[in-house]
Amino acid sequence: MSEMFTATILCLTLIPVGIVLGFLLLKIQGGEESEL
Repeated sequence: MSEMFTATILCLTLIPVGIVLGFLLLKIQGGEESEL
């Protein structure tokens, strides 16, 4: 049962983290050249 719980926590944690990291990478790559 704990494996399922851990998997759920990992999913709920990694999804927002991935979104934030992707956003930060776009900000860094865009940097001075903001192409939105």
